Amino acid sequence: MTSLAVVLEAPTHVGSARLGLMRLDLVPPTDADVVVDIHFSGISTGTERLLYTGRMPPFPGLGYPLVPGYESVGVVRAAGPASGRR
Repeated sequence: MTSLAVVLEAPTHVGSARLGLMRLDLVPPTDADVVVDIHFSGISTGTERLLYTGRMPPFPGLGYPLVPGYESVGVVRAAGPASGRR
């Protein structure tokens, strides 16, 4: 499975921010996952602005490149049997 995503490759303090569209391979969903076709995604003026400018304090597991947008609206396409959703 693949997804078309906006990818921030590096923050602006490294030069000009490298932001672009990329087709990404997704890991197969597990029985506990819900697969959602995203229709809209918001970009936070707080957290993601800090990531864009390179001023985000260190956070375990967070680095570049990254896919911004954690506020999303979409339609559930599939739900694994252990996901708690139908």
